[in-house]
Amino acid sequence: MDILTNHIGYSAAGPKKAVIKCREEERAEAFSVLDLKGNKIYTGVPVLVGPVANWNTGIYYRADFSQITLEGTYRIQVGEHYSQEFEISKCLVTMRMLNAVSYYFKAQRSSGEWLVDDKSLPFKGPREGEVDAHGGWYDATGDYGIHFSHLSHSAYHNPQQIPFSAYTFFKAHDFLTESKNEQYSMLKRRMLDEGFFGADFVMRMRAPSGSFFRSINRSDALASVEGTRRIGFEYKRSSDQFSDVAETAGEEMIGDENYEVSLRSGGGLAIAALAIAGRNYYPSGEHTQKEYIQAAKSAWTYLSENNERYVNDGKWNLVDEYCALMAVTELYITTKEYDYLQKARQMAKKIYARTTPTGSGLKRLEVTKEVPYYHAADEGMPVVALLQYAEIEPEDGRKAEAVKYAEDIMRWKLMVTDNRSNPFGYPVLESKEGNQIVEKFFFPHSSTAAPWWQGDNARIASIAAASMELSYVTADETLGVRCRRMAQDTLDWIMGLNPFDSCMIEGYGRNNIQYFFKNRYDFINCPGGIVNGITSAPADEEGIAFVQHPTSEINDNWRWAEQWIPHGSWFIYATALKKE
Repeated sequence: MDILTNHIGYSAAGPKKAVIKCREEERAEAFSVLDLKGNKIYTGVPVLVGPVANWNTGIYYRADFSQITLEGTYRIQVGEHYSQEFEISKCLVTMRMLNAVSYYFKAQRSSGEWLVDDKSLPFKGPREGEVDAHGGWYDATGDYGIHFSHLSHSAYHNPQQIPFSAYTFFKAHDFLTESKNEQYSMLKRRMLDEGFFGADFVMRMRAPSGSFFRSINRSDALASVEGTRRIGFEYKRSSDQFSDVAETAGEEMIGDENYEVSLRSGGGLAIAALAIAGRNYYPSGEHTQKEYIQAAKSAWTYLSENNERYVNDGKWNLVDEYCALMAVTELYITTKEYDYLQKARQMAKKIYARTTPTGSGLKRLEVTKEVPYYHAADEGMPVVALLQYAEIEPEDGRKAEAVKYAEDIMRWKLMVTDNRSNPFGYPVLESKEGNQIVEKFFFPHSSTAAPWWQGDNARIASIAAASMELSYVTADETLGVRCRRMAQDTLDWIMGLNPFDSCMIEGYGRNNIQYFFKNRYDFINCPGGIVNGITSAPADEEGIAFVQHPTSEINDNWRWAEQWIPHGSWFIYATALKKE
């Protein structure tokens, strides 16, 4: 029997659970929460959930002890079995984790030989010229490239990378300010420092066209850096990420658009980051507030008129729309120009139109007819975008409409999550396979991004952010409570409450996974960074996997163990949003 808890601890006022993992012959009939002196503080009856899908990891019980609000250090007892010690505190868990993950970003700042090379970068391929593109954060443990986004050939799976990270630090500063907790004074300054570091990089990546350059390509993993880095391009119909040559390389002509971003491939969040930079001040910022604002406005004007030229399929989709909504919402907050409010209303309506009534009376968010929306990194972003818009909408009816659609999307997400045997409360997704819509715990292996698939920590942290944000504004008290539970369930998973008893944040908790590449450990993970996480089994999408050691089939465990900045960005957003 294993008693699984959040390794870092629990917020005193928030939901609290443990999960008891048993062998078939074991039973968990009662549990007690003990203080360090062995006193029973709380006793309860765990709820039997049973086995999960094809995980083959045992039978599970869920033990809720949310009633405990007294700060202290505790452990859980079930019969003769005990959990590891854990902490309950008012805000220390939030402070420690924001501190840890923000220091990870500082450690990921481009520096040394990479910084020197990036001050004068040529282009990969036929484009001529050079760009001063120094700065930014390295993308991942084994990828010292710096990217606004990638996977553009997939249409619906562009992750928001560098610009969203910059945006997140500004938003985290706002959330910590709203908490009115004076103990965040140093954290708030560091949030602005990182935010402006990111915003200044975004400014350097502006392209003459009015868009932004998308990516600094890494050199070969172990190659010399000098002279090997380039401003990269993407093909529109295939990717060379997993092969020497993209499938459509011989068919596609590379033009300037291939080097630059659409709204969905980082442009929308770049505009949002610059707009929010324009209403803040920190001494490290390299530009005036007016310059950040003007850059955001100019980029919006250009990309809103030319987005179709940059996307792989020549048309707007849901990802463009929610990224655009984030952009114009921040532009309206900063400038108070009515045109941006009108544009926000238009984008919100486009998102509303992508919800489809179902037989259950709830609505599913879809990317196209009968194709559900799911995303490896940003699944919660449509709800976040709608709620950010609702906050600035002056008309009560329109504000209520935006909140209602956010509620509809989250109610559906909660329903499919609760449909499964699910002791951890892990957010379930829906995908289209053939003519069927199927429910899955983890990102599918056969999406339009294939063969790319990896752990879901950014995806579930984005859902934590959406859930937490909705809990503040919904008038449905039951929904608000359920959303707060969903948010905590996902953060618990990242902080160690999962079947592998592994904290996903390097240097914290227990059983941190390490990244190996061709059976080498050159690319060691950085303290405070968050790894990709747990996936379905390679040969069974109803199974579960977390490859911690080399096997005969796997000599590179990037899908599970590599750190990636979107995980950290969404974790910071969701954690700061607690406003403790």
